[in-house]
Amino acid sequence: MQFMKRLVLGFFVFMLSAGVAWAAERGYQLVASRDSKLCARVLEAFREDVDDRWRLRYQHEIFRQITWKPVELRGRGPKTRHCSSLDKTIVDLDNDGQLDLVVKTTFCMKGSPSDSFYMFPADSAVLEQANWQDLSPLLATLDKFERTGGAYPLTQLPTEETGVSRTTLTGVFTVQPFMLDGSAYVSLTDGRAEWTVIAQYRGSGRFEDLCYLHAAVK
Repeated sequence: MQFMKRLVLGFFVFMLSAGVAWAAERGYQLVASRDSKLCARVLEAFREDVDDRWRLRYQHEIFRQITWKPVELRGRGPKTRHCSSLDKTIVDLDNDGQLDLVVKTTFCMKGSPSDSFYMFPADSAVLEQANWQDLSPLLATLDKFERTGGAYPLTQLPTEETGVSRTTLTGVFTVQPFMLDGSAYVSLTDGRAEWTVIAQYRGSGRFEDLCYLHAAVK
């Protein structure tokens, strides 16, 4: 009887361990990093923040440290925010010690929402200058991520070490800045949500890729 109890308990522990391993395999995996400590912490946060389809909810504390507020533009705007939203925040996005005004837009391409962001000095009046019929003051900045319909190649992926073919984010993008230990980072993925880049924004549209995460999406 004692032997049977130990056998049943051992089987239960094995199944529990297998379930945890399976869950990890089905979630996010770190494929390449330039900052192992940072990437390990982001990986842990991502694994805590997925829905039942293994897609990020962007509800983890690292994302909630940045507060976004809807932008009220002059003129007649679209009736729905799903494919036509503007939100703003004040954050030191490029980590240069100066706060920035960051405006994040979401517009649709073939019915799928895609994010962009535009950065200005914190005291910029650009949102007073723009309106729904003329967004050119917003779009004119060189400090931006604006790739809808385009591509973001994962050029830092070390194919020789990982055995993974170099890949590219394309089409529509989800862009989520977040804070960790007082520094700002940007999470980038596309409509497939298979690959996610963790990068720091370096200004003038330039990014430094720090982590490449791969997700086994259901």
